[in-house]
Amino acid sequence: MDTDLEVDLTSKPTLVRFVIEDLSPTEWQAEHERVRAELGDEAYLALRESEFKQKSESVLKMIVTGQWKIPSIKGSQQPDRISLANGREFRVGVAQGVPEDISEAMYASFENEGEFEVPEEWLEFEVTAEELAKEERQASEERLRKEEKHKLDILEGRLSLRNFGKGCLTSAESESDLDKGKT
Repeated sequence: MDTDLEVDLTSKPTLVRFVIEDLSPTEWQAEHERVRAELGDEAYLALRESEFKQKSESVLKMIVTGQWKIPSIKGSQQPDRISLANGREFRVGVAQGVPEDISEAMYASFENEGEFEVPEEWLEFEVTAEELAKEERQASEERLRKEEKHKLDILEGRLSLRNFGKGCLTSAESESDLDKGKT
């Protein structure tokens, strides 16, 4: 989404709707095939991605203005890693094999923005540069794989605004169109 998005907090935004959201599955399939054939793959992807962007910005405006609320996240889960201000990363938490007292000290140091000397007993829990590089490569490959699947799903007609946000947000006042499954 655009990070320069400006939201007018004085007026009530409305949810952007597109014609394809109101089509039956049969009508959608015919429209999908017609428009894709007419525009070609690249322009078709650009069109559908533009629709997703406009819808996302519309939803964001409704959240920011308090018309919709994001559902609460069940349970508070501590992260299994912590990055210190000096850029070093450590495993943290009993589930990661880190004793509770060391984990608590790590969380406390996280708030320390200045230079911090890492205690020697923490070193065995440090994530190596090689591990971080490998994880970054894997995350990048996974991101690319998901982007390709996303594009293919759009081109095949399996993904459109008709699937956007089904049931993930609730109106601050009453059920929203998303909750009713109308998108």
